Amino acid sequence: MAELVYSAGLTSKLFWLQESRKTAGYILDGYSKADIRKIAWKENIYQVKAEYRAHEVLNGTYRRVATLPEAVLQTFTTCDVETAKILNLIAILMDSRLFFEFLHEVYVEKIRLGEKEITDRDLNVFFSDKALQSDVVAGWTDTAVRKLKQCFARMMFEAGLLESSVKPRIIKPIHIDYRTEELLIANGLGEYLKAVKGA
Repeated sequence: MAELVYSAGLTSKLFWLQESRKTAGYILDGYSKADIRKIAWKENIYQVKAEYRAHEVLNGTYRRVATLPEAVLQTFTTCDVETAKILNLIAILMDSRLFFEFLHEVYVEKIRLGEKEITDRDLNVFFSDKALQSDVVAGWTDTAVRKLKQCFARMMFEAGLLESSVKPRIIKPIHIDYRTEELLIANGLGEYLKAVKGA
């Protein structure tokens, strides 16, 4: 796994499922980021109201999906919505070390213990621990941390891992078909698969 620095940047981004699939399609068609940028607003491919938003969505989605191996990108643009949500979540995790660690350390453990809910305490303990381990996290404002907690819950809900993004945040077991699992493992993304499955 690439060494990503902790960042609170996720708070300004959304799950962007359809947008990410669109971006992935353009990448597969051989368009560069600069090419996509030209058409993003002209053709309003992301259905946004302002040009700066189109560029914001492009920057966020491109950064995520450009890290996916080509075979995974291909599947991402053609698979059913439930599978696409999982692949999109994996792209987000590849871009956010902190969110990956949250799933890996908290969500996986919850499933292992048969616990049904992600509580405020789980989130608080996770961020307190990270603040002790990292000067970057220790330097964040309470507001930034609160937004990240909300963001984690929202992303997990939109990916189908939670029944709701607000309390009680009940864990929802997800089904990933074996073809998708094989694809992820074959492309070196087994660690992310485990984090998402809670395995």
